[in-house]
Amino acid sequence: MLFKKSLYTFFAILLLFIACKIMIKGVGLGTSDSKTILLMILIMISSSSKKAFYYFIIPLVSLYALYTPIGLSYGGVAYHYIASFSATDANETYEFFGNMPIKNYFMGLAIIPLVLTYYKITTKFEIKIYKNKTILILFIIIALFKQAPFQFFTDIKNSIKEVKKEQKVLEDLDKKTSWEKNQLTNSNYDTYVLIIGESVRRDYLHAYGYSIPNTPFLSNSNGTLIDGLTAPAKNTVASLRLMFTQATTDSQPQYDKNFIDLANQSGFKTYWLSNQGYLGEHDTPITAIARKSSQTFFLKKGAYDSLNTSDFSLIPEFKKLITNKNKKLIVIHLYGSHPNACDRIEDYPKILNKVESKYDEINCYISSIKKTEEILQEIYTSLVNIEKKDNINFSMLYFADHGLSSQQDGDNVVLRVGEKKQSYQVPLFMVNSDSIDRKTCKSFKSGLNFTNGIGSWLGISNQQLPKYSLFDCKNDSNQINHQTMLNNSENDTIVNF
Repeated sequence: MLFKKSLYTFFAILLLFIACKIMIKGVGLGTSDSKTILLMILIMISSSSKKAFYYFIIPLVSLYALYTPIGLSYGGVAYHYIASFSATDANETYEFFGNMPIKNYFMGLAIIPLVLTYYKITTKFEIKIYKNKTILILFIIIALFKQAPFQFFTDIKNSIKEVKKEQKVLEDLDKKTSWEKNQLTNSNYDTYVLIIGESVRRDYLHAYGYSIPNTPFLSNSNGTLIDGLTAPAKNTVASLRLMFTQATTDSQPQYDKNFIDLANQSGFKTYWLSNQGYLGEHDTPITAIARKSSQTFFLKKGAYDSLNTSDFSLIPEFKKLITNKNKKLIVIHLYGSHPNACDRIEDYPKILNKVESKYDEINCYISSIKKTEEILQEIYTSLVNIEKKDNINFSMLYFADHGLSSQQDGDNVVLRVGEKKQSYQVPLFMVNSDSIDRKTCKSFKSGLNFTNGIGSWLGISNQQLPKYSLFDCKNDSNQINHQTMLNNSENDTIVNF
């Protein structure tokens, strides 16, 4: 009997260890054994009381189990996930959960049965690892309040608090700007077009050395191609809120110093065309900045609209705006290569006819880049035609908000938001109506300096704008800050065909 009881004790503890290991990893707290054991101790002590187990442990474990599939796929709770979730429409929500590997769901589902089995074994065989002392439970809960079992909830609270604080700032954004008086001192073009790509990592572009010729426009056009633009974050909202405002030295956005206000105050007529979602007046920091434009056009008006609208649908709206010679800035926000890439090319052929099934999404991804390339070409051709017809000259700039990381989904290789270095490495290209040659530069450019670069590109002079160029082929001085971030990220592999 003693041997049998010892065997069941070992088995019960093993089951609990496995469950706690999954929970700790599932909420983004790593694989620390110490954190796992702390959680085990809490469950062990609480299990000595039936009420504590069913009214405290089971609800706690259930919350961990609900988040575990998300945490194993995307990491722990953080600001950008809360912000993105609040800005997500029904279609993106479906994609978000659909992108998670099936095994992550099974691991989440396994947690509660493992904990219940542990409890049933210890109850049936009267295995009392610790005596039931209510005061001891209380002390341990207090001691662990800022440790692994409760850090998950602290992260949620802090993230929600940060998002609410930011939303309060955005509510006042329409009313104020802190840019001082601007002057146009070197603005040589009538039309400026800023094109925002989505989820484009530059090493999958032929223009940056990829093996498949999916960028004929970027690879061959006159203009300047920069190999070195580094996004400040791996997520659209988190990245663009810093790129579209003059960020502080500690990498915080200053919404009262955004590039749309800068252009408006300098005499530009500003337009924002978007295939990204629009759910409300202050949906995201990006939407709030977009709304400050003279005119906005969103293909997706809200969560009720779950269609995979094509970026090609923006072209007719764009062509309406370029027929007058007024000083103007047109921003075009594409949906581009947003995961799932195969959903982005429902109206476009795959670039390769046959690939191994496990690389099918990579084929879709490089094809979505080719689709974006065709849109860039069409925008450029429209601008050239208007220049020839009405002598309206132009400058066109293309970049992307962030890249993606390779991940395994069963046997398949997919690209998702992740921590790899390539999640931050994005393309940057400029072509003007008077470009007569092609220049390629390998120089580090920080996304934190992007608004300063936009001001320089538009030819705006302002005491608050340092002299800075995105296209001078010189490394930015704040490279060390980004290098620390990149050094903490793993290098990613690339799939070549």
